[in-house]
Amino acid sequence: MPSGAFLIALVFAFAFSFYQSCKRESPETPQPAPPGEVVTEGRLVVYALDVGQGDGLLVITPERKTVLIDAGTPQASEAITSALARYGVQSLDLVIASHPHADHIGSMKRVIDNFPVRNFLDSGQTHTSATYERMLKAIQDKKVRFLKARSGQTFDLDSGVKIEVLNPSEKLITEIRSGGSVLNANSVVVRLSYGDFAMIFTGDAEFETEADMMKRGVTLRAQVLKVGHHGSRHATSGRFLDTVAPRAAIISCGGDNKYGHPSPQVLDRLREKNIQLYRTDLHGEIIISSDGKSFDIRPTREADLAAVWKGRTATQSE
Repeated sequence: MPSGAFLIALVFAFAFSFYQSCKRESPETPQPAPPGEVVTEGRLVVYALDVGQGDGLLVITPERKTVLIDAGTPQASEAITSALARYGVQSLDLVIASHPHADHIGSMKRVIDNFPVRNFLDSGQTHTSATYERMLKAIQDKKVRFLKARSGQTFDLDSGVKIEVLNPSEKLITEIRSGGSVLNANSVVVRLSYGDFAMIFTGDAEFETEADMMKRGVTLRAQVLKVGHHGSRHATSGRFLDTVAPRAAIISCGGDNKYGHPSPQVLDRLREKNIQLYRTDLHGEIIISSDGKSFDIRPTREADLAAVWKGRTATQSE
């Protein structure tokens, strides 16, 4: 018969093993992913790149079709191109410029010069900036197919992965009452879907953009929302959040920005609706992956929960 000491040791070992098993399966905050990790093949993956005060999102489909949505500021060019190389991108099937502000197209010329681009989707809004002109010249020099985005366009990628254009419509928004801008309001907004999973990319969409899309009845329901305009106070209305009904939200912004991004008002609305929040200024690069049924989000840095829900005060107008 086993001794008392042996039985105690056996019980302790079993209890410890059970604790470790429960610990592994606990649905706690995802552990940070190593930067540059390529997620398991056979999944749709979205990388919210850490580009500072701007947007840069890379989509890789199960069959490795690639889409780049925005390309940060000119200062983010190394971060953008090194990320593409890190994830094995050799060419881009589709590049989307949500609108012509420099924090979204700043590194587009660098991308176009270094990676073959098959299709370029633009909001169709002209701009007089040198950054925008350089981007257009690069597209012309490389003979990239240039498309003007309009609601209703669909891009079928592979394995059932689809991108639908939700904004702008044929009738552009010309009046802004919220204090935002017309260029922002006519941002290209797209819905990425794969089976039961969907994610909305909003560029710098404003309240007016959200209201117009809801009025037109476009499909907005999605599990993940890329929050409009870096969490600006001019976007992400409560009604829009109710329509999209996301379980998680991504805010792409810079830690040293002076525009009050993300705003306390937007953070309050997200928290009230129990939406899990990730921020590139705090979490670094954020990896969203899906098998078409469930989805997983992993940041590359840990962040204090209180800091995640703390907004900023603007010291400069947007």
